[in-house]
Amino acid sequence: MIRMKFAGGDKMSLSFVDRSGWNSIKYDSIYRKYGKDVIPAWIADMDVATAPEIIEEFYKRVSHGAFGYTFRSEEYYSSIVNWYRSRYNFELQADWIVDGIGVIPMISILVNALTDPGDKIIIQPPVYPPFFSIIRKNNRTLVENRLVKTDSGYVMDIEHLKRVVDSRTKAIILCNPHNPVGRAWTLNELSELYKIAIDRNLIIISDEIHGDIIYSPDRFTTILKAGLPNVIVLNSPGKTFNMPGLNNSYGIIPDENLRKRYLEFVSRYEIGSSNIFGITGLQIAYSKGSAWVDKLLEHLLKNRNVAYEFLRGNCPLIDVNLPQATFLMWLDCHKLNLQDPQRFFLEKARVYMNNGKDFGDPHSIRLNFACSTETLIEILSRIKKAYDSAL
Repeated sequence: MIRMKFAGGDKMSLSFVDRSGWNSIKYDSIYRKYGKDVIPAWIADMDVATAPEIIEEFYKRVSHGAFGYTFRSEEYYSSIVNWYRSRYNFELQADWIVDGIGVIPMISILVNALTDPGDKIIIQPPVYPPFFSIIRKNNRTLVENRLVKTDSGYVMDIEHLKRVVDSRTKAIILCNPHNPVGRAWTLNELSELYKIAIDRNLIIISDEIHGDIIYSPDRFTTILKAGLPNVIVLNSPGKTFNMPGLNNSYGIIPDENLRKRYLEFVSRYEIGSSNIFGITGLQIAYSKGSAWVDKLLEHLLKNRNVAYEFLRGNCPLIDVNLPQATFLMWLDCHKLNLQDPQRFFLEKARVYMNNGKDFGDPHSIRLNFACSTETLIEILSRIKKAYDSAL
């Protein structure tokens, strides 16, 4: 039985789900390791049930009873094109789209298809941990172009980027919007990056899975608006509609040669298929889910502001970064002089957050605020008590 708690009474209300007892990585893996008194606020999935339209379509699909091999229809690809037109104000060509089983597996495929062992690949820490491991595990050379923290937020270090690129540098993996700091990169910033890529013949692999989770007045800008040659975009409705477990994604590769190399690699290893519900979920999400996303953003904006104001007012030694995008908040704890901030708040607050060390910054932690406001307030209250004990 699905156990839900509703935020409001209208048809478009969000449903908050008790995630425990379903082998949830976010909840059950933490409960088994640390106990059920811990509140998980870490891995980037949400506590909301997906859009009702998607659930209804899944019921229809289940009632059919047969779950044979399924192809992606023209309507499937049209839904992606229409989503980019309506949500991102970008006109996409359907033949640029390639299939995938997840954004991270697609990055790994692209690294292998487009670069050689020993080639250099740039990432911009603090950044999503798999970016590090994909490069290292595939015997490429990791080059860091660390983000610079300013009074107005994090920015790309363009001058340093120019210096670290050499003849063995083949690609840069971009996180847009950026996880964990929540930057929504502007067209000017992306254009600067793109100019370097074109001048130095770098491929930009842009992970844009958080692109729908954006807070007004900021806007999401796909790297495709900066230029098409040398650009690959990877995306999925998994984060937006809280269905990452369905393992379905897509890439946008305008360059015919790069697209061909990706498809040849996928064909060689027979890894291009996906599951029925991933295919169905994407098509319904992108064709019927826009209003639900708007409702979700209202809630996430409220939670973002609650968390930011509370932590700024009650925990002044924690440098709180206000995210323009994502449902993740980056907390810089270096002023607290904690040896391990994640361990401290786990033990003292019984709140489990991501360890900043995995992102390239051992003095920070990442808070997931995509939960009910009631749960968030309890999390914040616990953090404050632990914070007070550290002074």
